Amino acid sequence: MMNIERTASIAAKKIKNLAQHTHLKHKKAVNEPKKNLKNSDIVLYVENLTVSFDGFKALNDLTFYLNSGELRCFIGPNGAGKSTMMDVLTGKTKVDSGSAWFVPDVKDKNPRNMLNLLEMDEVSIANAGIGRKFQKPSVFETISVAQNLELALRCKRNILSAYRAKLDSEQSDFLLSTLERIKLSDKANDLASSLSHGQKQWLEIGMLLMQKPSLIMLDEPVAGMTPEEIDMTIDLLYELEGENTIMVIEHDMDFIRAIANQVVVLNQGTVLAEGDMDCIQSNPKVIEAYLGEGL
Repeated sequence: MMNIERTASIAAKKIKNLAQHTHLKHKKAVNEPKKNLKNSDIVLYVENLTVSFDGFKALNDLTFYLNSGELRCFIGPNGAGKSTMMDVLTGKTKVDSGSAWFVPDVKDKNPRNMLNLLEMDEVSIANAGIGRKFQKPSVFETISVAQNLELALRCKRNILSAYRAKLDSEQSDFLLSTLERIKLSDKANDLASSLSHGQKQWLEIGMLLMQKPSLIMLDEPVAGMTPEEIDMTIDLLYELEGENTIMVIEHDMDFIRAIANQVVVLNQGTVLAEGDMDCIQSNPKVIEAYLGEGL
């Protein structure tokens, strides 16, 4: 128990420090989205985002819209702006210009339901319903798989007191169903450190699911996985599509072909092309830009 509480305490300090260091770092987006919220299923409005690092434009007038329940894949070479895009949308990086609006509940058409992500810090964005998984798994290896999920439960209380509180039956059922969904029911009592790389990836996805986000961002979710683990991850994303809105960054083209209905190709910080995989592969601009990239 002391080991678990120590882990919870460390997590609490990280969250507190994160909030202190990211609060109000971002420029305000002056205007509401150009696209109308009324009669729309759009959950994420990204318009004219520009981010520069020492004169280099990591994002250059980036614009796209994401519908509720959609699974959208983003591809492009290193330096295309994929990770910077996610950094902006999760509050890690400030912008030079542009806007980013999030609608936690598309059924509520009240404009006041729209959240200006550029005015929010990382913790506030996560609490609003946006969850991100980085390429490298970030789990607590000194506690069990089930305890990792329990620690990830969304709670308004202090994270340590939240852990000490006993789960109610609904929370327990949700934890068990999440274990089953991420294929780790038989590993529930094992230390997270004993998991394979692919299983740690699943555990981190499970930790996101415990927070019940409406938008999930996955950065190279199958990197380092075995072919069997990749197939199981494809099945998992099939289950989540429609239930959650999902953004995926990935370089594995076979994986992209298996899961993607819509693909966005980023190049030099802006949208080069978007459409289904067949359209992307036959697009002359994509062929020219990614000659030798394996598309």
